[in-house]
Amino acid sequence: MSDEIVLYELAAADDTRFSPFCWRTRFGLAHKGLAFKSVQIGFPDIGELGGTNRTVPAIRIGDTFVEDSWNIAEFLDERFPDRPPLLGGPVGRGTTRFVECFTDKVIHPTILRLVSRDVFDRMDPYDRPYFRRTREEMLGTTLEEAQSTRDQTVQAFRKAIHPIRLTLYRQPWLAGQAPGHADYIVLAAFQWGRLATDFDILAADDPIAEWFQRGLDLHGSYGRKVHPRDGGPGFHGIGRWKDAGG
Repeated sequence: MSDEIVLYELAAADDTRFSPFCWRTRFGLAHKGLAFKSVQIGFPDIGELGGTNRTVPAIRIGDTFVEDSWNIAEFLDERFPDRPPLLGGPVGRGTTRFVECFTDKVIHPTILRLVSRDVFDRMDPYDRPYFRRTREEMLGTTLEEAQSTRDQTVQAFRKAIHPIRLTLYRQPWLAGQAPGHADYIVLAAFQWGRLATDFDILAADDPIAEWFQRGLDLHGSYGRKVHPRDGGPGFHGIGRWKDAGG
């Protein structure tokens, strides 16, 4: 049985991996020092993976198939207990779940509003109809209208994420003295923004921006290697789902 790790994830037309949920898993694999093969899958094809949640990221190791970034983090800690932990036991897992909920319900919806049209422009034409339909349903408006007010939206957003600043005033990472899955959840959200748009979601002098830059430097500056063709820790190839025997 092969121990090769295959990561199924979304990508833009130029192969940039932009999904914040997939970046949670990418950071987690880098944290564990695990090599993997990346396979691009289009939005309409996610159901073909054969999972129960019909979502990416998903990983396959031999006969084991795991969906959802949270489930993957738990699986990686269980499968590779000799490598640095992501969740840090029951207490760490509980605290990290709060960070996940805050990110999913506060950070992600606003970043989507800030970058939705820019993401659309960077996507493979194959994925654009699905993306526009589903994201406009989420936003309750068109991609263009959502992004047209982002100068005002970003100011409110920067205030809403002040609890992150307060945490970073007291400790170097959201997980404490060392980074963990809590950091990767939020780092992945801002990585999404970084790869999706040239618009400044964070002010340059924001402590969160400084933390984000330190996060990009982790694991041999893994987060700065935004294209699969750039290589980097843990990357062993790329293919599109339709070309990968899926």
